[in-house]
Amino acid sequence: MQPLKIIVIGPIRSGKTTISNFLADATEIPYDYHPTKGVRILEFEVQNIIMNNKHITKDIELWDCSGDHKFENCWPAIRKDIHGVIFIYNEKSSDCLKEIQQLYDYFIGQTKLDPDRCVIFCYDPEKKNPEISKIISSTFMKISHIKCNIESGGSKLKTDFASFISTILNKMHNYTNQEDKNVLNENILFAK
Repeated sequence: MQPLKIIVIGPIRSGKTTISNFLADATEIPYDYHPTKGVRILEFEVQNIIMNNKHITKDIELWDCSGDHKFENCWPAIRKDIHGVIFIYNEKSSDCLKEIQQLYDYFIGQTKLDPDRCVIFCYDPEKKNPEISKIISSTFMKISHIKCNIESGGSKLKTDFASFISTILNKMHNYTNQEDKNVLNENILFAK
């Protein structure tokens, strides 16, 4: 079974690599900033995902993408065959809304990916604002928006991520079942 390809996108210095490393249990979380060059792919398993009322383990490819626009020429390869998108921003990101809107248009709008296959994490490492920022536009009204902090809310972040993966898998399963029913109905009609 192929792994789920989840991309992590957002403005420069928004916490994409920190969150990606945490979700993948990849390394200790570095607190000094090192910009991502293009994309990093982290491979890992998520256990106890609920799909069709069963607990399963799923392989994940988490694509930690640079927020630097000089790597836009990589975007076509990055968005090929994606199953889900994690948008990450923090309130320190200048022009955050404009950046996320551009990323949404390219990775969601142009691919017609269902908004249920997206989530927005507002990364707040300094816990300055207990409320989720209201800077996100109406474009994102159908997308789950989650405030996250690794230090004090790491287990919640992993639970939210597992729930996101579960949503994607159930959507994919329901889509496949509907597609199978449509093919079966077409074959029955054709046979008559």
